[in-house]
Amino acid sequence: MKPVKDYLEACIGEGIFPGVSWVIGGRNGIFEKGADGLLGAGLGRVREDSIYDLASLTKLFTALVLMKQFEEGLIRLEDRVDSFLPSFRDSLLGEITLFRLLTHTAPLPGEAKLYRHAHSRKDLLEAIHGTGIRYDDGVVYTCEAFILLGEIAAAVDLLELDEIIRLRVTIPLKMHDTCYRPPAALLDRIAPTEDCPSRGGVLRGRVHDENAELMGGVSGNAGLFSTTADMARLAEAVLASVEGREGAFLKKPTAEMMIHNYTEGKGQHRGLGWMIKGPESAAGDLMSSRSFGHTGFTGTSLWIDPEKNLYTVLLSNRIHPQRDNMGIFRTRHIFHNLAVLYRDAHERQMPGGLS
Repeated sequence: MKPVKDYLEACIGEGIFPGVSWVIGGRNGIFEKGADGLLGAGLGRVREDSIYDLASLTKLFTALVLMKQFEEGLIRLEDRVDSFLPSFRDSLLGEITLFRLLTHTAPLPGEAKLYRHAHSRKDLLEAIHGTGIRYDDGVVYTCEAFILLGEIAAAVDLLELDEIIRLRVTIPLKMHDTCYRPPAALLDRIAPTEDCPSRGGVLRGRVHDENAELMGGVSGNAGLFSTTADMARLAEAVLASVEGREGAFLKKPTAEMMIHNYTEGKGQHRGLGWMIKGPESAAGDLMSSRSFGHTGFTGTSLWIDPEKNLYTVLLSNRIHPQRDNMGIFRTRHIFHNLAVLYRDAHERQMPGGLS
């Protein structure tokens, strides 16, 4: 019996998503992986190398790039926006620190939907520049925070953001199928997202996030496409970083700093780029309080639990063909519960028992 596979197959039957690819693993390697369903209406079956629009999982790459820059002494968490983006020296946002952007405690208003009024990258950045501010330090999740962080990362390295992520993350981790603006040669492997008549129909190989599209498809908040195999490599490297062992992407103190909960009592639990298990998280019931991860609007998620020796990757296109399909929120919780139970059963069958 394979309850994870059976459950995800049932989700396809219920219309939660047309297809799905997943990985469950830990420090001892992958426990289970699979793919099921269709890429989309009238398209072929999902395979383990199918490519999905990561949506806000892109924010993790931006945060990891900044932490690499942090380890090289190029930035500090208390540095301000206007230290790197001179155009913000006359903006209320110029005084905001990288720490507040990374923890979503920056005084940016939520749900601004600036793309509705902006028509280009320049317009969008000017709209962020002129946005109003909140007068509290509670958690308000915004894409604008990570758009700014992407611009800051690019200013620090004096390179375009897609090149920085390639050089600092995807090449070192051998994430060969992870990229912004995937080439046409990969189209047959890419799952489509929403049917958007205003944008010419079904989006496939074109970023779904409207802000990222205005940024030319390359943004700190969204725009990356990837596979479960690549995302598992990222998860393995982050887990190794937290544990301070071979295969680590970051030094242990940096990794631990990223996954500390800085926002107790402020709504969601937030680390530096990561969501920590707590209110509104996708962790489910069985992940430990130390678990952390992120989700993406398109139907993607990555969650890591160092106490359980576990990571999970779930990639789907739950917004195909329309975004008003909310079943993914319950699905993530159950998937994570089943992943913990599967991991426990798998480890107990191994010589030496749980590790």
